Parts: sequence; structure tokens; C-alpha cells
Amino acid sequence: MIIMINGAFGSGKTSAAKALQPKIENSMIFDPEEIGYMLRRLLPEEHREEQERTDDFQDIELWKVLTAKELI
Repeated sequence: MIIMINGAFGSGKTSAAKALQPKIENSMIFDPEEIGYMLRRLLPEEHREEQERTDDFQDIELWKVLTAKELI
């Protein structure tokens, strides 16, 4: 089972997940923001495609690929 918590940046999704996770046996938290933070560190802006040079790591194509692979 996958439970997705959707919402705007800063709306408390991580806090909600941390409160919920202990109540669900054998569960874990997958936070796609962590992939974004990693890619920002590993891929300097000058090495990204033009359309990926934004403040939103969701615009980085590799973020989409890695996030989807983690959910499979």
C-alpha cells in the first residue's frame, strides 16, 4: 500500500507523515524532496538542460525518473 500525502510546499506533509508512520506496521517514509536535494548538489545548474535551470527540482528530468523508480 502506498499512501501519498499531497499539498503545497510548507503545508506540513512531512510532519503528517512522521506522525502517521509509527501507526502503520512495517511502513517507511519516502520523501521525493530528498532526491531533489541530492540532484541539486550533484548537478550544478550549468550541467542541466535549459528547461531544468529553475528553482524547482521537479523540473529536472532525472528527478522524475528517480522518483518514479523509487515508487515501483
